[in-house]
Amino acid sequence: MASSDVPLHSEVTKEQFASYLSQYPAVVEAISQSKGAKDGQKTLSELDRYRYVDAVETFSLKGQKREMDLDDVKMLVEWKLRHGKFRPTLMSLVSSNPPSSSQTIHFAIKFYANSKDAGSAIRMLSELKGIGPATASLLLSVHDADHVIFFSDEAYYWLCCGGKKESIKYTPKEYLALRTEADALMKRLDVSAVDVEKVAYVLMKQPEAIKGSKVDMTAETKAPAKAAASAASSSSKKRKTGSSGGSDKKDKKAEVTAAKKDATEDNAALRRSKRLRR
Repeated sequence: MASSDVPLHSEVTKEQFASYLSQYPAVVEAISQSKGAKDGQKTLSELDRYRYVDAVETFSLKGQKREMDLDDVKMLVEWKLRHGKFRPTLMSLVSSNPPSSSQTIHFAIKFYANSKDAGSAIRMLSELKGIGPATASLLLSVHDADHVIFFSDEAYYWLCCGGKKESIKYTPKEYLALRTEADALMKRLDVSAVDVEKVAYVLMKQPEAIKGSKVDMTAETKAPAKAAASAASSSSKKRKTGSSGGSDKKDKKAEVTAAKKDATEDNAALRRSKRLRR
């Protein structure tokens, strides 16, 4: 989605925000189906339920049922890798933390509960292997989903880059900028941090969801896809002249060219994602 198609967070209305938020389940389900899952692996939709429902109900400071351990961290990291950019070495780094690392998590969360100092708590969590400010913010977010924004790429693109997919270094300074913008939006529209995160995901991921979708989207989501399909059909009909065989060959050649282009772009994206910590 081009930045010109993304509404500025400073100008989005409460009604628009609610509309985008309502589209999140369909967008994430479409992406989940397009990605699929290996045998024994949870789908993105299943991991999404854990991140936004089960984990929040278990670890929320409003009524915490138990303290987070390393297995919980790995589940959230798995969600993060499938929900956003995949980083092949991140899970192995996180898994290399000893069981005693749970004490670091407990200390950081208790510190935050007493101080509400998210920045310092995230620095404490970042002492763990494979845990940078982004993953640390995720761990803190499930404990206080109303006030702590997860440092996702999509949230940073929308709130700090005007919808442009610019380079992110995943530094504490960048996270502070994200929190500042998120807090202003949350206060202006009276919305939660977790809802800001979901709206950002919809705005930055919606075209990808439409492209790979096997499920029904909302009316606003289906309209662009329907129009594009109609235009493509019309264009195809116009191309059909005397010899249908020649037209079929051109279409197949175009499909092969497009597939090669997609594969090249995917490989380039993978090379750009070699950062181990975020």
